[in-house]
Amino acid sequence: MSLTNIAIIGGGACGISAFIELFLEFRIAKSHKDVSITIIEENEEVGKGLAFGTKQPGHILNTQADLMGIHFTEPQHFSDWLIEHEARIGDEVVDNQGENRAFTTRRLYGDYLKEQFEHYFQLAQSEGMEVNVIHASANRVSKLEDGFEIHLSENQSHKCSILLLAPGTPVANNYPELEDKEHYFGSPWPSSPLLEKIPKDENVGILGSSLSAIDALMTLTDNEYTGKITCYSPDGLMPRVQPEFPQKVECRFLTLRNLHEIQRKELRNPTVKEIFRLFMQEAEDNAGGKIDWKATERIGKPAGELLKEDIRIARDGGDALINIPYSLRYESSEMWKWLDESEKLKFKKWLGAYWGVSRHCMPLVNAERVNQLFESGQLTVISGLKEVIFDDEKNEFVLTSEKGEKFSEKYLINATGPASAVKMMKSELMQNLSEDGLVEPEKAGGIRINTETMQVITGNDTYSNFYAVGHITNGLLLDVNAVWFNVKMIGKLSRHLTTQLIGNPS
Repeated sequence: MSLTNIAIIGGGACGISAFIELFLEFRIAKSHKDVSITIIEENEEVGKGLAFGTKQPGHILNTQADLMGIHFTEPQHFSDWLIEHEARIGDEVVDNQGENRAFTTRRLYGDYLKEQFEHYFQLAQSEGMEVNVIHASANRVSKLEDGFEIHLSENQSHKCSILLLAPGTPVANNYPELEDKEHYFGSPWPSSPLLEKIPKDENVGILGSSLSAIDALMTLTDNEYTGKITCYSPDGLMPRVQPEFPQKVECRFLTLRNLHEIQRKELRNPTVKEIFRLFMQEAEDNAGGKIDWKATERIGKPAGELLKEDIRIARDGGDALINIPYSLRYESSEMWKWLDESEKLKFKKWLGAYWGVSRHCMPLVNAERVNQLFESGQLTVISGLKEVIFDDEKNEFVLTSEKGEKFSEKYLINATGPASAVKMMKSELMQNLSEDGLVEPEKAGGIRINTETMQVITGNDTYSNFYAVGHITNGLLLDVNAVWFNVKMIGKLSRHLTTQLIGNPS
């Protein structure tokens, strides 16, 4: 009897978590010898992709250790691992070493992922399960009568019965016309091209001011760059600062219960306006009085001044505008699923920027380093970016603001963050999957999936043997850049997949 092969495209955090959970499910059901698993990973090391393959000490996880476990229902597994390996981790833990509140370097987390993968890969082999890794790039998929054929680099291919897409966070391809310019860097990762090609005393422009831009800043400052650094972005907003000891908010107004009450009484989903009104009630209740909401607007205010205030707020335990989103981390995705597509698009347009900087903050240690760059005059943030072109005569990039101001840069790093829409993803695989009709873009971002099973949907059809997880599902699932959330969804996926193959284990 031929084995049922499950192919996982991607050997990052999502791919590793899926592999481990599937192995455990099949082994416990004693069906592991009837199934084989193949992981397709383009990098030499599984677990060391763009995010966690970095060597820069300033590239720090933006989530505390007790939410970074790679195992289903064990989010604290990474913090336990830190305590167990305290003697070997040294400066890789930025603060509160050995405690759940620790923030660590991404390279240490990459070591953790690699170690977990290698352990369970060897365990699967020793238990008699057929598992293997193909180190190649997946660039296209063909649908077969009984599965899929994955077309790989070097004219290779692999056939499978079940396909799981876990390609990681897609780099944005929002400036394709600049890609062939010598001094343009399409992503902050990997950092080696930046360090090899940008002289340390040169001025540098960074497109974006979010967490990706913070990574670019840390790369430059870790390596003692002395030139002026300017961040250009449409809104000029930098991530807010995570409190060392965030205050948990017990929400009374913005709750699943209250949103479900709207569904029950009005026979419709809640609107963005209703959700925001509940958020305002929650924030004022938490603050103990009325909030001057106009004063909370950040666009147009100097980024350096905002950062100083955010550092002060973080040291005091955060404010309602940070603590409420963080306290809702386990409910926010369900709330998001209850919004109609048109309301999701309104949320992104009206509130997306503020949600992003308040829900995805930077660790205090990096905020203090960025503050030093502002104070020394080395860093400037310019908002209102409208256009970027390359002047061939002057051999420089020209950036134009909404006010018509023009700026020029010889070196330019694109740190605008991961792509949300499929058409903006710099991925041959995703473009081909969309072009061939194997995935269908969701208007709010990513691709269409069944959010309960993670099966891919196109048209009115759900693929019974095609799954997707991670950032490529961002339109239908809100927290897809959080490891704990993706691991939770992988648990659902694994249980559905194994039940499809072997039924409910007794």
